[in-house]
Amino acid sequence: MTNYGVNLLTAPADGRVSYRDIETLWKGYDEYVRELALREDAQHVAELGGGANPVLADNNRWGFAPHRIVIDISAEELAKAGGDVETRVLDLCEPVRDGREMYDVVFSKMLCEHVPDGRAFHQNCFDLLRPGGLAVHYFPTLYTLPFVLNRLIPEQAARSLLRKIQPGRIDDPKHEKFPAYYRWTTGPTKRAIRRFESVGFELEQWHGAFGHHYYHLVKPLDALEQAKSRFLLKHPVPALTSFAVVTLRKPV
Repeated sequence: MTNYGVNLLTAPADGRVSYRDIETLWKGYDEYVRELALREDAQHVAELGGGANPVLADNNRWGFAPHRIVIDISAEELAKAGGDVETRVLDLCEPVRDGREMYDVVFSKMLCEHVPDGRAFHQNCFDLLRPGGLAVHYFPTLYTLPFVLNRLIPEQAARSLLRKIQPGRIDDPKHEKFPAYYRWTTGPTKRAIRRFESVGFELEQWHGAFGHHYYHLVKPLDALEQAKSRFLLKHPVPALTSFAVVTLRKPV
């Protein structure tokens, strides 16, 4: 019998997993991906789920990559994107036929929690990459309470709650809320790492973060959350992360 209790509370002690605060993880992600792409001398880069706000649209920062493409399931969201960048409408939970083994780097930012089939999505990431290529993803993780609630409660109720927590977010056409499924989006447990390896990837780095700001309207609760986060940074528990940046390598 699989010991899920152990798997949920342990992570490999081999240097691939590290922890930091949420501000550092969030604010540094765009530059982290860019530096990886520069290091890899990436010529072909795909941003997955970039929709209305693609990172790759910044030509000043990404002009070193001659082929940049933003892939999203929604043509409507892609139509909102600015910048001089190629776009493609594609359901990344369906088998990808075109562009296989084309890209040096594929990456996503706040997409993974929205895909209904984690295995199909990451298999497509694997298939889009050339041998030796990198997949990089930023996503929120279970089992942080706000994300558990977002997964369990009806979508309309989740939208109403978000309207109170982040006023104006729902009405901003470039920051729409989409249904979240949280497939393959947990902390850096052994079980989670084996999932990525089952597709064929090798884990290069997993940066986990503790904490969030969803309680900012209730100051005592927010203070408790920040205190909990500081404690977990000193005594990390993989299953209690709030966000992750995962870097995966397709073997040569």
